[in-house]
Amino acid sequence: MKFTKKSFASITLLLTLALAGCGQQSNQTASKSNDHTLHLMDTSDIVSLDSSLALDGPSLNALNSVMEGLYMPNEKGEYVPAAASSYKVSADGKVYTFTLRDAKYSNGDPVTAQDFVFAMKRAVDPNTKAQFAYDLYDIENAKEINQGKLPVDKLGVTAIDKKTLQIKLDRPIPYFIQLTSLPMYFPLNEKFVKEQGSKYGLEANTTLYNGPYVVSKWNHEVGFTMTKNPQYYDKKNVSVDKIDVKIMKETSTAVNLYETGELDQAIIDSSVIDRYKGNKELNKLAMPIVSYISFNQKNPLLANQKMRKAIANGFNKEDISTTLLNDGSIPTDRIIPKGLVKSSKGVDFVSTTSHPSTVNLEKAKSLFKEALKESGKSKASISLLVSDSNTSRKIGEYLKAQLETNLKGLTVNITVMPAQQKFELRQQGNYDLSLDTWGADYPDPTTYLELFTSKSALNVLNYKNKQYDEFLQKANTVSLQNETERTQLLHKAEDTLLNDAAIAPVYQAGYVYLQKPNVTNIKVRPFVGYFYYKYANKQG
Repeated sequence: MKFTKKSFASITLLLTLALAGCGQQSNQTASKSNDHTLHLMDTSDIVSLDSSLALDGPSLNALNSVMEGLYMPNEKGEYVPAAASSYKVSADGKVYTFTLRDAKYSNGDPVTAQDFVFAMKRAVDPNTKAQFAYDLYDIENAKEINQGKLPVDKLGVTAIDKKTLQIKLDRPIPYFIQLTSLPMYFPLNEKFVKEQGSKYGLEANTTLYNGPYVVSKWNHEVGFTMTKNPQYYDKKNVSVDKIDVKIMKETSTAVNLYETGELDQAIIDSSVIDRYKGNKELNKLAMPIVSYISFNQKNPLLANQKMRKAIANGFNKEDISTTLLNDGSIPTDRIIPKGLVKSSKGVDFVSTTSHPSTVNLEKAKSLFKEALKESGKSKASISLLVSDSNTSRKIGEYLKAQLETNLKGLTVNITVMPAQQKFELRQQGNYDLSLDTWGADYPDPTTYLELFTSKSALNVLNYKNKQYDEFLQKANTVSLQNETERTQLLHKAEDTLLNDAAIAPVYQAGYVYLQKPNVTNIKVRPFVGYFYYKYANKQG
């Protein structure tokens, strides 16, 4: 998911975490299946398998197993050759030349350098409206093309021949190889994509795959099946033949199926965690994902900084993390998560912050009264947009109760809708408050901070701060190679964002799940927090 980039020193890889069984059988029923089929669940369906357009977690999870970029993470989280077999980089660090391996799509067509050129040009073309096109902004002219200032053919990508791809960057990017694993860098077969037109990526048979799996069946809002790709160059190292994913919004349903052996892994929440306390099949992960409230300053009430700060201070974050969620989540006052990036001296970016806590109810009450007075009103009513997942609903209800109790005169109306519809409504600017979530694309604070620049396609908060933009612009140019100076600039940018109360951080996400002990090596993508199943294994 996310931008123009990053910090450099020695950046420590995060989340090379295996969602692995603990190797000891508990009292839970073992999986009934012994056919090398992995039975999983998700709380929402795939929205699109078009790598240029996919936005949501379920879609990106699936894409990570059915598509591959030039380089991808291995079992240890190290970035290794995937669609490419090798690369060379110029002395100035700005030109990468990739040699492609002999790989094929699921229909037998060869994967060529032109497929990468087509995919990247399609993504930056403003007519495509790819929300994550900024993942390509380090490529020569990409940003200007995406903003309609230059024609698409000016993009710095060239197919020298069928097996040689050249990518020119605007500036040296030490983590560029990691970026080539993101969906914006996945190849697309131009002929197939154009034949499918607007249907591409919306059905199992209107999508082409170059990864270890293909989506062989897709029953919308019910589930989908991924089967081993017979054309995949490394299929001998793909152990699980089939992955069956069911869509389940209710934790109780998932737990019941897990206990009867019909699921190998079940996502759970605080409603059942205590039941599994001490059970070795219970797993918790801290994720590089932050949940926050977006304020739409198009609403005159929310254009008032005092109102935004009142809301940001008006609820108990600790209760949300430890009581409501109880899944390893931690309350946060930052938009940058802990553990995302460390300096060359091993210092976490977040540990050097000095931003004060935003939990101050007395301050919230005072600011709310002042904001109401300045608006000429005695009370206020605002909407809160949340997705229809069980977790989002619960948090929405909690926020409503807290804010209405602590800020007398405020009414919060909750609007619940499926994730894709929520995203579309938010992008149209038709909301007041929105409970949003963002996960890291790469190991640098800018993967979050660039969301809120004046020109960001995802900045639908009507938030603009010239100084904020300048901090980031300088951090990504003149201070790029000065770690200390760059870190200071990024801290200033984050502090500006939070002091402006453009958003209200709530918690850094955890992930809690049950997993059978005979299932191992389901991996979490470093930084981005999405799963990939190439190395998954199931015994018995």
